[in-house]
Parts: sequence; structure tokens; C-alpha cells
Amino acid sequence: MMRVWIYLFLATLTGCEKPVMEPEPVEEFNELKVLTFNVLYSVDNAVTLQVLRETAPDVIGFQEISVDKLSDLAAKLKYYHHHFPKTSANMSSQDTGILSRFPIVRLLTDGVVVQVNKEFQVAVFTVHLSPYPYEPYDFRDGIITTPEQAVASAAHTRLPEIEPVVDQIETMLAENIPVFVTGDFNEPSHLDWNSITASNNLHFGKIVSWPVSNALTNTGLVDAYRLEFSNAANFPGNTWTPVRTPNKVYDRIDIIYHSVSNAYFLDDIRLVGGPLDGSGISVEGYASDHFSVLATYTLNPL
Repeated sequence: MMRVWIYLFLATLTGCEKPVMEPEPVEEFNELKVLTFNVLYSVDNAVTLQVLRETAPDVIGFQEISVDKLSDLAAKLKYYHHHFPKTSANMSSQDTGILSRFPIVRLLTDGVVVQVNKEFQVAVFTVHLSPYPYEPYDFRDGIITTPEQAVASAAHTRLPEIEPVVDQIETMLAENIPVFVTGDFNEPSHLDWNSITASNNLHFGKIVSWPVSNALTNTGLVDAYRLEFSNAANFPGNTWTPVRTPNKVYDRIDIIYHSVSNAYFLDDIRLVGGPLDGSGISVEGYASDHFSVLATYTLNPL
């Protein structure tokens, strides 16, 4: 990995009246590793830290993380960090946060702008939408029976939660700032519940145009996992859940989205979990009830 030290004086950066943090030396990298990680509130921070050290992400969008735990991780890794207050797109003021190897130069309602190198900024968002009603369980339990009922339920619950985030995303894109969105969406993707999976007797044989994933892809964002693995029947990528129990419904609800940009391309994306759960990257002692997802982007020369 190329390491060229660049000193950034953040007070001169556009879009931020004053630096969020003191100017620090920043390494210039030729790749960007983004992790979305629902850590599970009850998991000890030492376990979370082990996952981060073994996966070495540059930017992490967290869900289910307290202010104190995020601050502790930042101190141990010597990363920049920001924890979010309660918004429409998270569960509480002790829920979502971002860790970044790169300086945070601008704060958004549900995200931050980080300075990757002297010439390159990206916006990173993290969300944790409402878990209930969880429509795949409702299909299982016979509470709903049609795709239309599933869409109506999800649109009532989570669409109003993601819409303010979509507004922020569109603002960043209008400013030509590339966007990454991480999150536990607690809702499947319309790219997964399609005719191919239905014909393979997956997802109760239903084709569902899930509203949150539609709202994000309609802004021009790309679902990184589905970019790499387009066939959802052969590569389901389920992130809920590594915990195997009878009558459980498994699905992909932890997702990384990115905007299209000439500044980078997706090089690799994998699920992160424990040694025995079939994950692409296994970490001994992994304890979350969600797989995390790690996407690696190669940066093009500016």
C-alpha cells in the first residue's frame, strides 16, 4: 500500500467553516476499505476491536454501538470518530456512529465527510432502521401473504426513516462528493426478492419491490454486494443471521451502497463472521448476531 505523508490544513477545506478535528498527518492510500457492522449491544468491545484489527477497514459504519464504546475503539485504533444523536434513521442516541482512519471534515445529520487524501473527499452514512414489523417474519407467520402487503408495511415504517437520508445523499452528489451508505436496514433488497429467487423457491416464492432499497438505488447508488454477485439465488449473501435456529428466516439486510465515480472501483466484497458460519472472512470469537460486510475499493489516480 502506497504511503505518502500529506499534511492537511482542514480549515482551508471547502464545505466546512472550521475543522472538526485538529490537523493531523494523513496517509495517502491506493485503496479504501468500508465496513458496515452491527456489533450487537451486549458484545464486549474487545471482541469488536479484534474484528476491526483483523479486517483493517478504513471507514466503519456502526449500528448498535454506544458513545462510550465508539470512543474507546477510536482511542485504541487512533481513528477519528463521530457518534450520531437520535434521528429518523437510527434507533436511539446510543445506536449509530462512524470510525474513520481519515480526518472527518464535515458533519451531516446521518453521516460525515472524510478527507481520504489531499484531493479526495467522500461522504459516509450509517443507518439503523426499524426492525419491526419485519415483513419476512410476517410472511412466515401468515400475517401477510402478498408482495403488495409487504411493500405497504415497509413503506409505512421505514420509507419515512430513509427519506431524510436520501435528501442528504442527493445534496452530496450535487456537490460532486462520492457517497457510501452503510447500514442495518432491517429490510431486504428488491435485488434479492426477484423472479430468479422466486423461481428457486427462495423468499417464500415472492417477488417484492422493497421500498428502501429502491429509494437508495433510485438516487444512482449501487448495491456493492449485488454488483459483485449479481445472481441472488446462487449468492444470497444473507447477513441475518449467523445464529442458526429452527424456523428462522434468513436474509440480506446489512448492505453497503456506493455512488458511481471515476475515483474508485469495487475490488472485493465479503461477509465477515466466525470460523464455522461460512463467512468470507472469519474471526475467532465473532459474536454479533449479524454478519458484517467489508467492501474494498481500489482508488484511481487523481
